[in-house]
Amino acid sequence: ATSRAMATAGTTTRAVSTSTTSRGRRRRRAMRRDATANGDRAKMSLAMDLPHPLREHVPMDMYAVDARCGRRDVRLVLPECEDAVVDVYSALGRPWDDPHWADLWHGSVALAEKIFDNPELVRGKRVIDLGCGLGLGGIAAALVGAREVVMSDREERALWCALSGCRANGIKNVREIPAQWNAPDDVDLPSVLRFDDVSDCGSSCVVSAAKVDWFEPEKAPSGFDVVLACDVLYTPDAVDAIATLVLKLFDGTNGNGAFVLADPPGRFPKNHERFMALMEDPTRIPGYVGAERQAIVSVSSTIEECLNLENKTMHVKLSNFDIVTR
Repeated sequence: ATSRAMATAGTTTRAVSTSTTSRGRRRRRAMRRDATANGDRAKMSLAMDLPHPLREHVPMDMYAVDARCGRRDVRLVLPECEDAVVDVYSALGRPWDDPHWADLWHGSVALAEKIFDNPELVRGKRVIDLGCGLGLGGIAAALVGAREVVMSDREERALWCALSGCRANGIKNVREIPAQWNAPDDVDLPSVLRFDDVSDCGSSCVVSAAKVDWFEPEKAPSGFDVVLACDVLYTPDAVDAIATLVLKLFDGTNGNGAFVLADPPGRFPKNHERFMALMEDPTRIPGYVGAERQAIVSVSSTIEECLNLENKTMHVKLSNFDIVTR
């Protein structure tokens, strides 16, 4: 069965052009389709694409898929695959832009499972999903009773997918992307999707989006009770930047906060080790000036085994940092 989606902006169905798609990428996509036939999570076409200047030649077609998070399924809205996003970026002359937001990472599954198992972590609180990608962690927080969730990413299309994913799970109080972030490549994105076959989940959470660049912490919002992050330590340059940004996100709050990180320790072990060392002793963060405002009072970690959409298993380290804001 296909999911029926309605966007207030009109969408059209068009034939997919493969003229700019390499033979290797076509082969990888075929392998993904074969894997789906053998038991992976099937993606359902939403019969629409996200607009960009070359959409007639290289469309970014959109799909929905159910991700298993422990005992619960969460519906996500996403492109066909990372390769499809790479094709678009390459056609636009930006082949090195980051396409990884378009995939479901093991860390986000581990993070969502933790939230579903421990709803008190976010219930009634203001939460930000840092580098949200498809928004699984933020969706889980909204479903279990967070007061407010802010989806943050530097990719505008990721924000659109995350907000549409909220609607796909029956979260009704979802705001549109602010106008200043809603026209990547000078092309307006459609309104966040509305699903006419999805019932209201009963959540009163307000979900919004903010474009956040890890390397510009001074422009990030603040005042959060809980910061969620997963699979964010994949470049050495990002480690110090994220450590600085995470603590800045708690500015303006009084009392206790929590930073929850889901990261496979074996993927980039040196990055992981450095980040953990910085968070355990924030005075080591280059340029850190928050010693009088915040203190990390405890860190607890567990190792969880998680599956992604292709039923591949990976161990993920879940670390919970308790933070006191003065």
